Amino acid sequence: MVSNDKYDYIEKLVLARIKPKEEEYSKLRKAFNFIKKHVENVLKENNVKAKVTLQGSFAHDTWLSGDNDLDVFVLFPPDWSIEDLRDKGFNILLEAAKRIGKYEIRYSQHPYVRVYIGDIRADLVPGYEVVSNKDIRTAVDRTPFHTQYVNSKLDDKMRDQVRILKKFLKNLGIYGAEIKTKGFSGYVAELLIIKYGSFRNLLREATNWKHPVYINTLDNEEEFKKIKRLLKQKYPESVLYIPDPVDPYRNAAASVSLRSLAIFVVASRCYLRKPDLVFFFDEQTLNQEIVVESLDNRCLLLVELPLKEKLPPDIIWGEIQRVGDRGAKVLINNDFNVIYWDVWTDEKEKSYILYELDYCEKKNPRLYKGPEYWAKDRVLRFIAKHIEHNAIGPWINMHGQLVSLKKRKYESAQNLLIERSWEYIVTPHFKGLTPKIHVVTRDFLEKIWGQGGISKWLMKSILRRPKWMEKCIE
Repeated sequence: MVSNDKYDYIEKLVLARIKPKEEEYSKLRKAFNFIKKHVENVLKENNVKAKVTLQGSFAHDTWLSGDNDLDVFVLFPPDWSIEDLRDKGFNILLEAAKRIGKYEIRYSQHPYVRVYIGDIRADLVPGYEVVSNKDIRTAVDRTPFHTQYVNSKLDDKMRDQVRILKKFLKNLGIYGAEIKTKGFSGYVAELLIIKYGSFRNLLREATNWKHPVYINTLDNEEEFKKIKRLLKQKYPESVLYIPDPVDPYRNAAASVSLRSLAIFVVASRCYLRKPDLVFFFDEQTLNQEIVVESLDNRCLLLVELPLKEKLPPDIIWGEIQRVGDRGAKVLINNDFNVIYWDVWTDEKEKSYILYELDYCEKKNPRLYKGPEYWAKDRVLRFIAKHIEHNAIGPWINMHGQLVSLKKRKYESAQNLLIERSWEYIVTPHFKGLTPKIHVVTRDFLEKIWGQGGISKWLMKSILRRPKWMEKCIE
């Protein structure tokens, strides 16, 4: 059994590296005041009364050192229409952004503006100033109530526990509610620490989780039982249910995928078994030779698609995931066994899908399984079709089922993905594009080695086993 001293030692080392220093606080406060001044000037010029507020992890004081992000919510009068908010409110923020410096327009439920001040990134988001969570009109309006709730529940010690949890989730690759990650949001991390009191207590609970997981974040047990049923109906695909205390009919953990939940549960068990810094800091350097050696007798195909226009990241990731899923179905329907697939995009120029198959080429005839003997008309149709196509068979197997062997239409998975691209490249911003299909070989890896994001993602996808998993058996 691991002593508490060992856990304490590791977690103190982690906290020393991730807790922001006073100069970082000062830098972000100055940036916020600079932004606030410009926004308030534009509001005054337009004779509009609105409140410029700071939200998110900086306002909750659960942010990590080096995360130079600010969430600036500008709350407009509640009697404005949605159109006023989208047009008039957004244009006020856009004008302020132009005066601040470098900026870009982003999209969520409503458009917002991202501004850059040195290495600080700040999102200027329009919303309504509402006095009660019952008056919420947009998703943005809920955020100030989140800030009030979190700050009323967390003390300084718990805030540090949130930081440790966030770093754990980040290192596992499951931090963030966006489509790219489908993981745990910062708010969910805060709710989990509020519920369980500490990082370690949460991990002990998580070792027993099996989906669907329900976590009571409400004070009333009877109310929670009622909410559970309603959340299940509203979010039937969810694997983790955490009622938002600010808006109990909303599942705060709706974004968490089964894969993200599973990674968290297994990593929790492994950390409690063998606490180590590797669970928080992935400082593993990828050895090219090890990656190349792991290619032996494997079929890895990389589908490359260009990005023709600038799009919000959630749109790109959502569409490339759909293309990847449909591509996997095309391969499976043509008798290629898909062992693994994943996607990646630089969000600017290119998107990629990696497939690992049992074989890249299959020269042998394909086995077609037909109906069982008692399915009268279907049996006759199967016999007629396969005799007409000069198949080997049909015959009736030991299970009373008609089967046949026939020459494959596609012997090469690479050719299949090219010739039937119309069948899987169907999303609005990729439809009609011709993919490039790369066979991942030693030569291909040498060509892209060191090319930033694509190189790192591809190497990790080929090796696949995370470093922390080795601690499970030591």
